Amino acid sequence: MRVDFGSQTTGRRSLIADTALNAAANIMLAGLGMASGALAARLLGPRGRGELAAIQAAPSFIGGLAMLGTHDAVAYYSARSPAEAGRYLGSAMAIALVSSLFFMAGGYVLMPLILNAQAPEIVGAGRWYLLIAPVYAMVGLPRYPFQGRRDFVPWNVMRIAPNILWIAVLMLAWAWSHAIPSLVAIANLGAMALLTIPFALLTAARIPGPFWPDPHKMPSMLRYGLPCMATMAPQSLNLWLDQMLMAALLPARQLGLYVVAVAWSGAVSPLLGAVAAVTMPAVAASSEKQQRARRLAASVRATAGLAFVLAIAGAAVTPLAIVVLFGERFRASIPAALVLVPAACVLGLNLVLQEGLRGMGQPYAALQAELTGLGMTTLALVALLRPMGIIGASIASLLGYSTVTLVLLINARHYAGTSASNLLLPRRAELRSGLLTLVSLLRPSRGTLFDSPSDLSGS
Repeated sequence: MRVDFGSQTTGRRSLIADTALNAAANIMLAGLGMASGALAARLLGPRGRGELAAIQAAPSFIGGLAMLGTHDAVAYYSARSPAEAGRYLGSAMAIALVSSLFFMAGGYVLMPLILNAQAPEIVGAGRWYLLIAPVYAMVGLPRYPFQGRRDFVPWNVMRIAPNILWIAVLMLAWAWSHAIPSLVAIANLGAMALLTIPFALLTAARIPGPFWPDPHKMPSMLRYGLPCMATMAPQSLNLWLDQMLMAALLPARQLGLYVVAVAWSGAVSPLLGAVAAVTMPAVAASSEKQQRARRLAASVRATAGLAFVLAIAGAAVTPLAIVVLFGERFRASIPAALVLVPAACVLGLNLVLQEGLRGMGQPYAALQAELTGLGMTTLALVALLRPMGIIGASIASLLGYSTVTLVLLINARHYAGTSASNLLLPRRAELRSGLLTLVSLLRPSRGTLFDSPSDLSGS
């Protein structure tokens, strides 16, 4: 027996190679995230870091909603019809830019309520940061045709570039001693906007045009994207609700401590995101339902085993890592981080399950799971946030993510026609063949993953 990812397009070996490539990029992203998190924490301190999070959290959530799920639709339809990826991208950007105007207006009105516990200058900076919505449309959307077409080198370049710019902004603030959260946030927004031109050039070189919006494609994109957006709303709330409630109810210092715990927990699972990235296009590209089900089950099994190992290893090094990376002032973040590390691994498993269900054309199944999880997260935050502070918020996240996992597994069993054990328990032969394949891929003599400069030049 062996791992059966199927043979369509480039086959099983290519899917493992894609996962390895994305894993390498995710490890780099994790490293950049740790570097930026440490820089921001040491630059701003607990209170300033909390103010920066307050400025960015709600606008980032609103900006994500303003995309109306078009990023998922672009990836899906680019996988199904690679030659028309440019048309789908242009249509998505038109939808998202118009939608951004309405979401920014609503966010502007609501920002004083959302940031009720923060100073007026933080509220004002949060209103300016709502411009993240059109920036998402111009800078974020162009990478999704690459995901759908499984062209993962430029896709990863476009994921990594904003993180590098964010570190550059923090280093400049450190050098110029401008440790003001509002200025740092707005500088980051401007730096992201600068990526519009190079991303447009890269997209034009690699994705077949034309890129003009096609009104005939927009209804089908919205029919697919809106359920994904509706899924993303509770999913994003599961990710952001704790921080947004802290910004409204607790002092900035408490939020700053919690953000550091979240930053560390997110860095222990870069490999899980690599599996999620290839799952949707791999499943969607399969021509037969049975083949889609096999690919979904193989991806989930691989993720479940990896998540278990990462949860244990991450928790073991958390106490030392928090102090070394973020400084002694953030020692109080350690208990929350110990809860959030396994929560982040559960979240990684959820992402793979959701991407697999979307690849099977079932975005509503992921929506159902996220709504149920949001209900659990909300109830837990109401019960635990005030009496337990950041520990209560961490427990609420773990409970919410675990609830999502349970519902996703039930839905995956139904649509894939398989058992929970087939989804979660890796086979011995799969572990052996996966390890052997990974070793062969990483041998310098084979050179199949990381030595292709032509992947970016288009030659």
